[in-house]
Amino acid sequence: MTTTNDPRPSAVLLCPGRGSYGKPELGSITRNLRPEGPVAEALAEADRLRATAGQPTITELDNAEQFRPRLHLDGRNAAELIHFATLAHLEHLREKYRIVAVAGNSLGWYSALPAAGSLAPTESAQMVRTMAGLQELAAGAQLLTTTVGADWLPDPRLVAEVDGALHATLELGPEFLVARSIRLGGHEVLAGTAKGVARLLELLPKVETEARSFPIQLAGHGPFHTELCGEVAKRATAELAHLPLRMPAVHLIDGRGGLHTPWSANPAELLHYTTDTQVRTTFDFTAAVRTAIREFQPDVLLCAGPGTSLRAPVGHVVLAERWRGIDSKQALFASGLVAVE
Repeated sequence: MTTTNDPRPSAVLLCPGRGSYGKPELGSITRNLRPEGPVAEALAEADRLRATAGQPTITELDNAEQFRPRLHLDGRNAAELIHFATLAHLEHLREKYRIVAVAGNSLGWYSALPAAGSLAPTESAQMVRTMAGLQELAAGAQLLTTTVGADWLPDPRLVAEVDGALHATLELGPEFLVARSIRLGGHEVLAGTAKGVARLLELLPKVETEARSFPIQLAGHGPFHTELCGEVAKRATAELAHLPLRMPAVHLIDGRGGLHTPWSANPAELLHYTTDTQVRTTFDFTAAVRTAIREFQPDVLLCAGPGTSLRAPVGHVVLAERWRGIDSKQALFASGLVAVE
């Protein structure tokens, strides 16, 4: 680790993706948002654009008295809610932690870009708004399953059964196209055509945990990070070509585990990765966390809000890596290496 006089713990910041803003997160943007500054300005602009378009504003959605799944989980609403909740939370996290690198899970990549200084909040909000609309062009579905046991360690039997279900479904033909959408620690997000995902739900092993049952079809989610999003990538590349991506101010880890440094990042390559590559290929959040651990050895892996959805996947990677000798859930929880504020 780099020697510094900064007393704050060093952290790699991890930004969450879809599904992280739920009922407990209502009001979190308002609570965390500072009344002045770039994030507040970006939110005001987003609210203005949404009101002009006849959409509920992000502020109205965040301050709603009740969480309404059909409204709050709608793709266009959820994307901006999550993005602004992360950016508002980040303002407070910086006071407590010295952030040395940033990564994100899926949609969280769009939050990682402004968090690392490659985009201004107004620019990243435009990206999120555009991508949320374009994703509606891709028809399909997404599900979540797991390949770890109750101890959060990899289960070879589950790994083999998930691989087998994918292969068996693909053999049925193009109408059943499926692929790995996100590698999420000990979880797997699989996506594809509606028929393909329906078949996977029949073939995948049924796993019961204290928190949930797997597999789970993710409501309102499309075939993200698969070849079914080819047209999305084509349109995004054209519509977002003007975005002024800059060299990051801190290290940026992408969804391949690749590292973009403040002195060697190529903004053009970053933009192409953002609008094209990661849209239509697997997002490997597992690899991103692995890079965070191996390259930076931070004091903590810091899971930003909204929600706590990244805590378990990040913990799975820590255990798989045996980072700092951590080899059990109990040791992981006692270590404080995975921080959720």
